[in-house]
Amino acid sequence: MLLPISTTVDLVNAGVSAYLAIRLARAMHQDPASRMLRYFFYTYCALTVAYVFQTVPRVFSSQEVELLGVTFSIATLCFLVAAAFFSRVILAYTLPRWARPFFPIYLGLAGFAFVWSLLSPAAPIVDTATGITNWNPDPGVGILASALFLLVLVPGAILFVRQAIQAKSNHIVRVRSITIGLGSAFLAASAVMVFLATSEVLAVTSDFFSSGGMLVIFLGAAYHRPKQLPLITPPHAI
Repeated sequence: MLLPISTTVDLVNAGVSAYLAIRLARAMHQDPASRMLRYFFYTYCALTVAYVFQTVPRVFSSQEVELLGVTFSIATLCFLVAAAFFSRVILAYTLPRWARPFFPIYLGLAGFAFVWSLLSPAAPIVDTATGITNWNPDPGVGILASALFLLVLVPGAILFVRQAIQAKSNHIVRVRSITIGLGSAFLAASAVMVFLATSEVLAVTSDFFSSGGMLVIFLGAAYHRPKQLPLITPPHAI
């Protein structure tokens, strides 16, 4: 029996996130002092958990709307936690003084979105004919979550693409930076569509944007298979 389209996409994303988390764990063992590696590691750990919460319930209880609504809320919280750790990387290179205070503020907003999503839960629709999942979240929750994701992912995409342009003499860093930048842009588009989708077309487009984003990041991380995974040179102070 083949898995539905949306479930398969999230399962692949969970595998890619787990792979990247394992690689980062190995890199952290080689360079335990690197805060950037640690933030990336936490980011992909949170992404792995998020995709697992989106995938597993649909495999066993695809028509249990209330259960899927709760697990979607948990997954959304995990995605926002991942974005919070990613923001530490972005702010370290753009607004270092804001890196520390922004983190708890962002987590607080993520917690508010989580509680709101539990009080006004999503009503997921899993189309058994097409295999597409439309999560159908509360509009207010969708707008807030989308804004929070864009607040981190858009600057992240710009930061890494700019890093790629500047790293002319280091081909590996350039490839990795541009893949993470493009991957972040794809994930930003996916986040908006998954929370604001009003049709199966937008829902499945979101699935493929998220899968494409994770795949692009995966290809960049696997490029040349180096022993370490420092993507950009960490600043001295965060």
